[in-house]
Amino acid sequence: MKLLATILFGAVAFLPAQTPVVPKIKFTDTRLENGLRVLIAEDHYAPVYAICVAYKVGSKDERKGRTGFAHLFEHMMFKGSENVGPGELDFLIYTNGGNSNGTTNTDRTSYYEVLPKNQLDLGLYLEADRMHGLILNNENLENQRQAVKEERRLRGDNQAYGNVSEKLEELIYANFAYHHSVIG
Repeated sequence: MKLLATILFGAVAFLPAQTPVVPKIKFTDTRLENGLRVLIAEDHYAPVYAICVAYKVGSKDERKGRTGFAHLFEHMMFKGSENVGPGELDFLIYTNGGNSNGTTNTDRTSYYEVLPKNQLDLGLYLEADRMHGLILNNENLENQRQAVKEERRLRGDNQAYGNVSEKLEELIYANFAYHHSVIG
């Protein structure tokens, strides 16, 4: 009996596993009248959606003696807009079951949100509001300037080999656009 059970178990282990059928993702690429390019990857597999807004602005657009502005501006985009106060963007996203962040590199700055599918209007509203009505003031600017300086200290200056990639970029690229650090 043990031999039969072992053979049956072994045979079952080698049967091909049934993989769930994942629907094909539909992509669309549209350019609006105002020049905004909208890419949609429609996937109904999970009950969430993600928005990623990418701006073609990064550290390559800075000039000598004035670096770090793309990264600083990324931080400013979380400090409030016409209709959403400081800290409210993250509060609205997190209390509705989502998460968000932003990143800057040499070529672009982007912001994303992931939320439950019933919160699509919220995500679109928040991105449109900060795109259109960002609040820029000295208090927010100084606050985020200090945050960026602290980020540089934590991730680079105070880490063993923390500035290696920065020094490598200085050696690799002759063109200033890619020669300097994104963080500033």
